[in-house]
Formats: sequence, C-alpha cells, structure tokens
Amino acid sequence: MDKKIIIAVIAIIIIIGVGVYGYSIYNNSQNGGTVTIVAADSLATQLNATATKFESEHPNTKVNIEYMGSSAAIKQVTSLNKTPDIVVSADYGLIDNQLIPKYTSYNLQYARNEMVIAYTNKSKNSTQINSNNWYQILSTPGVKFGFSDPNSDPAGYRAVMMMQLANTYYNNSTIFSNLIEKNSAITSTANGTGYIITVPENENPSVNVTIRPDASQLMPLLQTGSIDYVITYKSLAAQQNLSYVTLPDELKISNTSYDTDYNKIALVQASGSTNSTTITLTPIIYGITVLNNAPEKQLATEFLQLLISPTGTQIINNSFQEVITPAIATNKSTNIPSTLQPYVTNS
Repeated sequence: MDKKIIIAVIAIIIIIGVGVYGYSIYNNSQNGGTVTIVAADSLATQLNATATKFESEHPNTKVNIEYMGSSAAIKQVTSLNKTPDIVVSADYGLIDNQLIPKYTSYNLQYARNEMVIAYTNKSKNSTQINSNNWYQILSTPGVKFGFSDPNSDPAGYRAVMMMQLANTYYNNSTIFSNLIEKNSAITSTANGTGYIITVPENENPSVNVTIRPDASQLMPLLQTGSIDYVITYKSLAAQQNLSYVTLPDELKISNTSYDTDYNKIALVQASGSTNSTTITLTPIIYGITVLNNAPEKQLATEFLQLLISPTGTQIINNSFQEVITPAIATNKSTNIPSTLQPYVTNS
C-alpha cells in the first residue's frame, strides 16, 4: 500500500477515534444524571442556588444535596462506605487529613466564614450585648444559649474553642469555665502553651445550654425565643436577617494571621467507646472535592467548575460568605482537573 495512503488511513482513524471520544464526553454530560453531594449545613443557601443554576444549564441533570455537620459528611465516605460525587466541608482540613489520598486527590479552599453571636429582639439583655461583654451576658442567670455538636459539626467545635481563645483575648481565665464547664461535661486542660478541650459522647448540657447536631437546627429555637443566643456562623445569621454580635478579629476564627494562636487550641472528639479524633483550631475555610470514584465524576467536576467560576462566586457572595478567588489548592492536592485549573491557584 502506498505510504501516503497508509498515513491518510491512520489519520482518519485517529480523527474518528477523537470524535467518538469527544462525543462520548459531551453526550454523557448532556444526557444528564444525578450529582450527589454531602455538605456542611451552613452551605445550604449557597449550594442550593448553585444547583438550580447548574440544573438549568444541564438538561435532565439533577443535583441531590444532603446537609449535615462536616465531620458527619466525611464519615459518610470513610465509615459508612457511601460514594457521593462531591464532599464539601466547613473545615477544609478534614478533607486533607481524612480523604486525601485514599478517596480523593485534591482539595480546594473556596470560601470563608466567621463566628458571631446571633440573637433576636426577644433575647434577654439583647439591648446590652456587644463585642466586649457578650460572655458576661451569656453567663447571666436565666440566659439560654446554644451551639452545634462539637462531636459532629465544625461550627460547634469552633464555638467551644473560640470561648477558650476568649480567655486569653479578654485576659479572663473564667470565661470557658463559666460558659462551658459549668454547663456541660466538656472540659479544657492546659497543655504547655495551649489547651486541649475534651468532648465526651454524652455532653450532658445543662438547662442553660442547647446542643444540636448542626448549626441550622438551632435557628428555629432562637427565632421562637426558646433560647436567647446562638454561637454560629455569620452567614447563617445574616441569611435569616438575625441580629448578631461581631466578634473581635482574633475571635472570628476567619483570619489566617492568627494561625499561631489558633493552633495552640486542640479539641478531642469522642467517636465510639475507644476511638477519638483530635482537631486543631484553624480558620473557617470551606474545602470542596470530587471523589476519585465518583459515579458522576464528569458532571461533578462541571458543578465544581460552575461553583468557582465568576457566576458561582457571585452566588457565594450573595450567601454572605467571603469568596476565595481564585480557589486555593491545598498543599496535599494533586491531579486537579484541567477544566478547574483556570480558577485555581496553589497555596
């Protein structure tokens, strides 16, 4: 056979092969499917809006999101052997430490939040509370406050750790004791230059403290006046038009400038009778990933692409969360899909 004919035949085969491959990718996306996401409950407004936008752009595609505490979301994969397509955590470190490299290869930091003290006009002493006296108001007899479960939700363990940090900030060694140790079985012990907080399975809250599995479950109790204050994320308070105390920068748990102070505080979560997990305090930065064996990996990657694109970042801003753009790939990240790379930088 003539050499030119052979080359032409090979070229045609390659073109057909590429065409079939390209069509397969396009066709899979256009034919739709169901993208399954497990996510921190504080992301509901943001992710629901993104899902609506994504479904409008992907005919026959559905986005199914299950919200829970971030630790519980991670355990869906590591302990319950479930296989969602996407995992989103309110503590990016949980993905780095528990999902990489076995379950995923990358983790993108894409948004921030901060801690506040939420309240309503029904809350006792609400006309007096401010950033200097909030811990005194919360310890006043008859005042009831709540936070989410430190054993399952980053908002909960950050609330507790923030109160330990407040001891140092306000130069008052009684804040953690008055608010936490006197109202629950949660304890704190000095450890060199820092502290270790221990959370038992039975937290045994007093009548003054309400603990729920995730932060969103506390808001109805606050709005009905069943409790007076909730230590939670700014976005959750703002989304529901609640009043809130803005904490000093050092206590917002959102600024990486205070990492050295944050890292002095650790919390030990109870996990069964013999197991426990130790968490070091870090800024409130959300992490997101697509699992290696995601059933709808292509669609899931397209969803993530939308989320960190300019369209998605506007949705994040509208949800009262601070956008990190470009998104930051953590140090443990590898094999970031090429379609995401224009919106990602390395840490």
